[in-house]
Amino acid sequence: MSDKRRLVDRVTDPSYMTDLEKKPEQELRAMRDECRDGETDVSFERKLCQARIDILSAELARREGKDVGDLVARLPQILASERSGREGPLPDRAPDFSIPRTADIPRRRVEEIAGERILSRLSQIPDDEIRQIISSLRDHEKEMSGRRKRLQEVLDRIQEELMRRFKSGEADPTAALN
Repeated sequence: MSDKRRLVDRVTDPSYMTDLEKKPEQELRAMRDECRDGETDVSFERKLCQARIDILSAELARREGKDVGDLVARLPQILASERSGREGPLPDRAPDFSIPRTADIPRRRVEEIAGERILSRLSQIPDDEIRQIISSLRDHEKEMSGRRKRLQEVLDRIQEELMRRFKSGEADPTAALN
């Protein structure tokens, strides 16, 4: 299962699930673990986008007089709030707050849109440029959300196959405990 493509792209490729019902249980478990790793990567990248959106939005609100105080001092409050379009129903899955082993890769992708240099000179950046950066971050976050949804669909299908095997007696459920 080693491939040079990004894990998420490989796992969401339709060929990844070819002949799922014929694959050995151990391979299905490995595939499930890859899906979980991919979901952790994508979720982390989404959270990086959301945090930057929150910070940039707070700076715009500060400039408009809606929020007062030092932006840096308010970071814990800003990052704990529910901004950047995350309203809506609770997610179907519990969020994973772990940092992926490959954290530097999603971090670099988000840095290309809104890196530390932008955040360090935020007070000097014009409002329109900040709005454009927020828009780019939202687009990227939306793309990551779509990838995450596709990953979850693959993971669900693998889980369904494992459950089918447990229910039919093809697989020993106690083996899952090892």
